[in-house]
Amino acid sequence: MSFKWNKSIVSSVVALSVACASGAAMAEPVKWDFSDEYDLSGFTGQAASHCIAEVEKRAGDDIDITYQGSGALGFNSSDHFDAVQDGSVQAAVTLLTQLSGIEPIFNLSSLPFLANSPEQAYLLWQAARPEYEKVFEENGMKLLWAVPNAPSGIHATQPITSVDAVKGLRIRTYDVNGTETLKRAGAAPLQIAWSDLVPQLSTGGVNAVLTSADGGKQLSIWDYVSDFTEVNYAMGIFVAHVNADAFDRLTPAAQAALTDTIDDCDAFNWEVMQKAMTSPYETMRENGMTITTDDEVPQEVFDLLSTAAGEVRDEWLEKTGERGAAVLEAFEKARAQ
Repeated sequence: MSFKWNKSIVSSVVALSVACASGAAMAEPVKWDFSDEYDLSGFTGQAASHCIAEVEKRAGDDIDITYQGSGALGFNSSDHFDAVQDGSVQAAVTLLTQLSGIEPIFNLSSLPFLANSPEQAYLLWQAARPEYEKVFEENGMKLLWAVPNAPSGIHATQPITSVDAVKGLRIRTYDVNGTETLKRAGAAPLQIAWSDLVPQLSTGGVNAVLTSADGGKQLSIWDYVSDFTEVNYAMGIFVAHVNADAFDRLTPAAQAALTDTIDDCDAFNWEVMQKAMTSPYETMRENGMTITTDDEVPQEVFDLLSTAAGEVRDEWLEKTGERGAAVLEAFEKARAQ
């Protein structure tokens, strides 16, 4: 038996095949937005920019990620958990302690005077990461890399060189740990989102800010206060997290690019932070600020803050139970090696 092919049918089939092949070749990459409350000049912006570039380099044309800094999408860190979970944005970098209302384990990195050096902050991140991952996975997200903030100090209208300088200080804090610690030390703290801070400084709502030297530089804080005092209070952690469903829809190459770059991104982020710990000092001094180093701060100030911090740590352990105790034990073991 023989068949006679209809030329018009053959032509149509060939044309369709070419069109499909052409369409596949010209397929647009998956587009993601990456939300950040802070801007490109800060630690999170530098980290996001580097890590996005690394992912896109490895994934080729399979993913296109747009960095959305300075809260461009309308989200603060406190909004990111829900926004990424429900897919309003595919990815974000978030100050972890802003999520303490969701899970108290997230307050770990800002427990005062627990980890106040880059090396210790990294050990704490590694000890806690498995617990952080569980919370994100249970809520439809994947945890990627972390960004450490430089040690927090106090920007104020005077150096913090006495107990009296702490008393009544109207100071901006960034999480419940800082708020409770400084309240117990006799200050008048107010937890304020980064994006809302300048109006509060401008109107005198606060006259001091708990943040790193780099954070002060980003704000041009010399327009509002005169001094920065090193107290090496804590090194808060920012984390990058992505929507799990959006991740699952990526090609294997794009998925691997996101996960295989985690260690590289961590290493880059810690290096950036270490280089920037004291580099803002020159700019701050050029703009008239006085820097008081930690060895110039009387022990009575550290005793006051440490006593208040100890109470906050005990309360954190009560809330997190065996889970929190196990993380601290793992951290102390790693630190002792």
